[in-house]
Amino acid sequence: MKIQRIEEITVCVGLSILILLVFTAATLRWFGIDMSWSVDFAQLTFSWVCFIGADLAMRHKRHMGVDILVNRFSLPVRNAIYLFNSILIMFFLVFITYYGANLSIINFQRTFNTLPISYSFVTISAPIGCLLMLYTNTKRLVEYISNIIKHDYRGIIQEDKEGGETI
Repeated sequence: MKIQRIEEITVCVGLSILILLVFTAATLRWFGIDMSWSVDFAQLTFSWVCFIGADLAMRHKRHMGVDILVNRFSLPVRNAIYLFNSILIMFFLVFITYYGANLSIINFQRTFNTLPISYSFVTISAPIGCLLMLYTNTKRLVEYISNIIKHDYRGIIQEDKEGGETI
């Protein structure tokens, strides 16, 4: 729960900074004042907000999904579909984590045009966000496997009643 709270604060602060920065830069540009560094800083902030926000969406089961067909199946079949999807997601997240970390290492020497920091601060947001999503997805995998072992699918019924999107 601590991780989720830190993520929520990070996303709220990051999104607020992003909105204020872009609005201020656009307003000042209208008056002829240049804030060219704002584009680079906005890119940095946006990357972190996106990847950490993606984990928050996954934690709350609010990712977009089409479940018209899946909801027609029995609960054990639905659970199996969710389990299969979670395994596919896990492989994708591992792939992105590995190659994103490599990309961050490669970009270590590269700096922003207007900021004196490494571009790796942008590229490292992908593997860190994917690691957070891997943690969330692993908890979900354990839940789906536990449903199969216990033959108890009440968690899936509860998701449907709450209106939560499934992954």
